[in-house]
Amino acid sequence: MQQRKNKRHAARALKRHGKPAGKLQPDKRTVYGSKKLLTQEPDGVSGKGLTKAKVLVVHRIGFVRAGVISLIGESVQFVVCGETDAAPLARELFLRHKPNLVVIGLRLCGADGIQLIKEFRSLNPVAAILALSEYADPFSAQRAFRAGARAYLTIDDAPELLRAFDKILGGHPHVAASVLPLILSNFAAGTKHSGYPDVNNLSDRELEIFSFIGRGVSVSELASELHVSVKTIETHQMRMKEKLALHTAAELRQKAREWLAKSAVSRIREDPESE
Repeated sequence: MQQRKNKRHAARALKRHGKPAGKLQPDKRTVYGSKKLLTQEPDGVSGKGLTKAKVLVVHRIGFVRAGVISLIGESVQFVVCGETDAAPLARELFLRHKPNLVVIGLRLCGADGIQLIKEFRSLNPVAAILALSEYADPFSAQRAFRAGARAYLTIDDAPELLRAFDKILGGHPHVAASVLPLILSNFAAGTKHSGYPDVNNLSDRELEIFSFIGRGVSVSELASELHVSVKTIETHQMRMKEKLALHTAAELRQKAREWLAKSAVSRIREDPESE
């Protein structure tokens, strides 16, 4: 009975704090706290008795990480080996602890979760990756699976977390019950985002920058956020304009805004409770 109460409490915590707020900033206490894990083996990973599967938790929202860690703590099969909101430290933890599982958000502090999924798959194809999104978005789910994730959940789907771990460790993909109908609907429509098939031609990195542009982020802010040069962002913009048959930066911004707005409307129509 107490275990069920704990699960409900953790799920509510994930749901309550699952919405981003304000400018992305690293959680210094978490990042610094995680550095300790670089030199320490987590308790209960090995030794006599059951060997637990190691889980690395990478998400930009501190309360989401705390909720995930709470759920994992209730299991006798899994143990957290590290947690952070920052991609550079996530790479260090991944290389140090060689986790069996990784829970990763799609937007991190100074990085794109999709790109980090690709890096982890390249570093260790055996590690099972679960993408944990802040909302049900079939397009993000497709990108995550294409990058190498084996499961896709939203924050509201936290109760499915341990079951998803079992499935992906067994070699089976897992999609949250709340997201699967949206993916099937999207597939039936024959396009990722109806009305903007040309956007499908953008690479994952270009699509990430495109979405930031649609939110009104400037070139210099983008360069700082993604830890690249202004010249690199400008090069991506040039390539996007070519792929989308646009001529000016203003046209690119307008296209990005329209695409984001249409995507949001589509999500609300498919899942009215998502907003």
